[in-house]
Amino acid sequence: MLAELALLFADGRMPTGSHAHSGGLEAAVDAGLEAFELAGFIAGRLQTCGLVEAAVAAAANRAAAAQDRDALARLDAEAMARICSPALRDASAALGRSLLHTASRVLDEPPRLESYRLRSRCTPRPVALGVAAAAAGLGPLETATVSLHEDLAGVASAAVKLLPIDAAGAFRCVAELAPQIERCARTAAEVTSIDALPSVSAPKLELLSLVHAAQERRLFAT
Repeated sequence: MLAELALLFADGRMPTGSHAHSGGLEAAVDAGLEAFELAGFIAGRLQTCGLVEAAVAAAANRAAAAQDRDALARLDAEAMARICSPALRDASAALGRSLLHTASRVLDEPPRLESYRLRSRCTPRPVALGVAAAAAGLGPLETATVSLHEDLAGVASAAVKLLPIDAAGAFRCVAELAPQIERCARTAAEVTSIDALPSVSAPKLELLSLVHAAQERRLFAT
């Protein structure tokens, strides 16, 4: 049952709003990124934004399982502090709220999810994912793996609409990273102290998000 729930959270068709986001790919394509560079773009996200969010999600999973409200509040702040772009902070909060809403409809523990939603001032996506995963009975490693898969698969899905590449080619870029994804998930899940959370960043993505947010014609929110 836990495996099925993990697959559910990682499925891009789950109505969490992630289908409306490209993980910065649309802005990168507008700036000149080409199809042959997609694999490098996805690998870069894995080692930066992906790793950070996976570690925060795993920590939130641990805190939610222990019903540690103070830790969850601190993780909210830590998650947002790692996002420099206001547009990306807003997107993370929107995705977090949507994830909590959907999880409350499909899981048997809506009170726990609602309790976090009401206390949180910002509901960043990785913290919301950790809380929802804990409510589903998933552990830190499963949570980190889901976070990474959902992030990278979302970029691959957006690539089909943004670049001259088919779905098989786009998702091959993710499949070829399977060993690295597993290592990143384990690294993220092994961070047991909030003080030790990674804070690597992708400055170019942050800067491009500001340009992208000001554009009137775009396919994706980010």
